[in-house]
Amino acid sequence: MTSFRTICIGLCFLMILPASSLAQGAEDIREFDRVEVTGSRLADTLEDVPAPVYVITAKDADLSGARNVQEVLDRVPGIVGLVNGAAMTQAKGTTIRGLTTEVLLLVDGVPVMNSNYGTGAVLGAPFDLRIIPVGSVDRIEVVKGASSALYGSHAAGGVINVITKKGADKGGVSVLLETGSADWFRGSIRGTAASDGFSATLGYTRTKEGDMRIRLLPGGGYDHSLDYRADDYVVRLDANRWFFQAGWGRSDSEWDYTNLWTGVQAKNVQEMDYRRFVLGYADGVNTVKTYHNVHEREILDDTGRTTYGDSAWGLSFNRRQRLFGLSAVWGLDLRREMADFKNLNNPWGDASPYDLTRDGLAPYVEFSVPLGEVAMDLGLRYEYWNVDQGDSVSEFIPRVSFNWESPTGKLWYLTAGRFFAMPSFYQIFMPSRSMGLPNPNLRPEQGWTYDLGVRDPASDTPWSLGLFYVDMDDKIDYSYDPVTWFGQYVNINRYRAWGAEGTITFHLGEHWSYTQGISWTKAEEKVGSGSRWGRSGTPRWDVSGRLNYANGPWNAELSVHYYGDRELKSAFYDDDDMIFVNASVAWMAERDTVRLSCTNIFDEEYVLDTQGYLAPERRFTISWEHTF
Repeated sequence: MTSFRTICIGLCFLMILPASSLAQGAEDIREFDRVEVTGSRLADTLEDVPAPVYVITAKDADLSGARNVQEVLDRVPGIVGLVNGAAMTQAKGTTIRGLTTEVLLLVDGVPVMNSNYGTGAVLGAPFDLRIIPVGSVDRIEVVKGASSALYGSHAAGGVINVITKKGADKGGVSVLLETGSADWFRGSIRGTAASDGFSATLGYTRTKEGDMRIRLLPGGGYDHSLDYRADDYVVRLDANRWFFQAGWGRSDSEWDYTNLWTGVQAKNVQEMDYRRFVLGYADGVNTVKTYHNVHEREILDDTGRTTYGDSAWGLSFNRRQRLFGLSAVWGLDLRREMADFKNLNNPWGDASPYDLTRDGLAPYVEFSVPLGEVAMDLGLRYEYWNVDQGDSVSEFIPRVSFNWESPTGKLWYLTAGRFFAMPSFYQIFMPSRSMGLPNPNLRPEQGWTYDLGVRDPASDTPWSLGLFYVDMDDKIDYSYDPVTWFGQYVNINRYRAWGAEGTITFHLGEHWSYTQGISWTKAEEKVGSGSRWGRSGTPRWDVSGRLNYANGPWNAELSVHYYGDRELKSAFYDDDDMIFVNASVAWMAERDTVRLSCTNIFDEEYVLDTQGYLAPERRFTISWEHTF
């Protein structure tokens, strides 16, 4: 603790040094309105980032009828948002390039990651997207490929940066009411007061959902999500170059769970609380953020009352200036992660509690090197972790990219980046001893990602096309006996994935447009050095098409999403291709919006994995939003 505080104090002192001591070479790049760009600290816009990039706006999310951020992300080719990260609890995660726990989530540029998670259907996601109310989202930026040189651990498959709404230039209040099938309800109110460069925003969202099928049992019948209720609050303060943001909330959920060996069904309950706070400063040259995140879950089931606690403190500083005659950004990230696990009233007596901490320190620098008409970006990061009851970890993480803009405006890029992902405390210590044993020698996942692509965003038909390859050593997996489920988290030999993805938008006259997205991913893993390559469970084909109509106050969207070439390896469930058809129509006046949406119009039932978890059943929603 002492060393961590010393570093924090030293960094704070560095940031308040007289401006003259750090200003050399910074005058020519001072731009106070500069915004942070996901995937590059040097790029001025997302279009300049040398990687596959996607942007989803709040209007896109509204038009799709999405009820949470996971459903919004389904719009991006190659992101599979169907698999819930914690099975019965229905935590919302994503998969990118066959990777789930190796995807980094940022909220307004700040990492929001847990350190208590497993792999696969149980606890298999380091974040739950339900902690971000979809009504608070301004836009979502997705950058695929390795970004560990910029953001550190977990940024292997890609980075998802959810950017929340800021306060308006003038005050106002908006109210939304939404209802739908399965007793769905969402109500929210959001208000802003603004004056002389200062704004304060407050928001509240209430969400409720009733009975839904979530799991098909091998002998027939279903497990159900019985009840879900959530309350979410947001506060945002903006004053010139400073901002403060807070989000907190609580959800309660109930579900049926059937033991597949005994056939006994029981009702389970989860209570989840989260809190996140960020204080930031940015003047176009210097950016400083300090943050605190907390995520707590309590589950009551036949193993007793289990609690999972995650929290993190962090401080981030970076500065834009010229170094050695080159445009550069340098900085330092500090992070403390804390995790605890308890299992009370356990009738089996098979749980081992823990309360652990690890501290991370990461200096980094990113340069832009002109090579004639080609620009080379070089990122270097050194990351050090001091781990409770474990070995310290240090990683040197480079990333290099080349990009060239053709005379016709097309941007070509080639990027190679190293990545790594720390194991979770749950994976290392395996507290549920009836399921397995701890593995104190569990190593971080590590490898390289390569991207080659081209995009033309300014064309009459904007398009992008890219190829990628992922090569990972020491991928973490749960190795278990298929009869007893007893096992251990281990490092398997290798993981690799390669494929292609692209999008194109056609403008079909004055009111119509069509967007086609396509992704093909071949993901494989090998348990031992002498083992054969085996398929990953990721669908190889992810194809989506959206037809949009806009005419005056009327907006509509019809979308078709296809997931193909799956392999469940289950004797109980089919691995058929999946096709979802969704539709939404909205009437948008100056102050009022009315929207009708339907998801999975034909009510097709698809099993997602070997445990029988289902894709969402058909849902209808209707909403009304008014701005005062």
